[in-house]
Amino acid sequence: MVTTRRRDAALPGHLIDVGLFTKGEAVAYLRAKLAVRGRHDDPGQVEELARDLGYLPLALAQAVTYLLDLHLDCATYRVRLADRARTLPDLVPDDGGLPDAHRVTVAATWSLSIEHADRLRPTGLARPMLHLVALLDPNNIPATVLTSPPALAYLTEHRTRDGGTDPDVSPRAVGVDDAADALRCLHRLSLADHTPDTPHPAVRVHNLVQRATREALHPAARDMAARTCADALYAAWPEVERDTALGQALRANTAALIAHVADALWQPDGHLVLFHTGNSLGHTGLVTAARAYFQDLHTAARQNLGPDHPDTLETRADLTFWRGRLGDASGAATATVELLADFLRVLGPDHPDTLSTRHNLAYWRGEAGDASGAATAFAELLADSLRVLGPDHPATLTTRYYLAHWRGQADGASGGVR
Repeated sequence: MVTTRRRDAALPGHLIDVGLFTKGEAVAYLRAKLAVRGRHDDPGQVEELARDLGYLPLALAQAVTYLLDLHLDCATYRVRLADRARTLPDLVPDDGGLPDAHRVTVAATWSLSIEHADRLRPTGLARPMLHLVALLDPNNIPATVLTSPPALAYLTEHRTRDGGTDPDVSPRAVGVDDAADALRCLHRLSLADHTPDTPHPAVRVHNLVQRATREALHPAARDMAARTCADALYAAWPEVERDTALGQALRANTAALIAHVADALWQPDGHLVLFHTGNSLGHTGLVTAARAYFQDLHTAARQNLGPDHPDTLETRADLTFWRGRLGDASGAATATVELLADFLRVLGPDHPDTLSTRHNLAYWRGEAGDASGAATAFAELLADSLRVLGPDHPATLTTRYYLAHWRGQADGASGGVR
């Protein structure tokens, strides 16, 4: 049996293999889980169910949780599974990408389980919650992401409606408690592992469940969920990153989102979380990683938006900044000269991003050793900032500070003679 293991979401503390059981292990697993509830199903039906599920532990866990929750016997579940599996090959693309070739089996057990989870209270929220979970890091999704205002708005808008609901009546707004209860529904049906009573409440989900969920989504619906995930990650990111574990988890979730649906994060513009993630790396001290991240982000921006889009120019600005932070102030100054020419051409001289680029150019000139040139550049920038932004704008006040700083550096370098 494959030795790679994960925790069984239905039975916390127990381990479940992510590869294949032998026939004997699969049958023993089903019998043990049934026996816990005092169930002793027909041995032949238990063996046939194990065979139907290809001895895949994930599918076995979902199936036994479902049939116990609905008080079904193995024979009845097998009938439902067979009906569902016949419809899924047309819905699930056969791209050969599923590691263990159990795509349809996983999708069939997932389909039955999510349908039941959606009927549990709070009704209609399990499925849209799983849409979000399927696009994020399977190992650690901070619960604050899935209970953030953007996630709650998505759940409200996409709540599954039953046949008796008037489609013209707006559903009640979903609250934090509703979202948490939806996560518990997923946990109850072995679709996710939710750990609310921990210092860092998180959600874990098997990547095969994620795959089945993503493949069942229409591309437009998937992209909408992706933008929601990006909004939710950005909303959950603390303004000041003091919790290193949380910051690492948010970056990992952004990376997973990019891996699954990168194109959706560039429509209509580059999402803020893309930029925030890279700067989070740098501000955490991972400056080399930040520079590499923005190099890749700039390539993606050019491909998706073109070289002159403001977001593409912004990736160049961030790339240049972290280049300077790595110690190459002279190279950063040279790169900023080229960037400023493009900002002037694309956005004009008075655009705030152009003024910000002039600020960066003056700063890197000073860091490269030209204190006098930096002071002169900041003096010129201050005049334009006063005219465009006004005397009390934060950028104007920052420019005043750096003007005084570099004048002091220039005076010191010249022995106080001006």
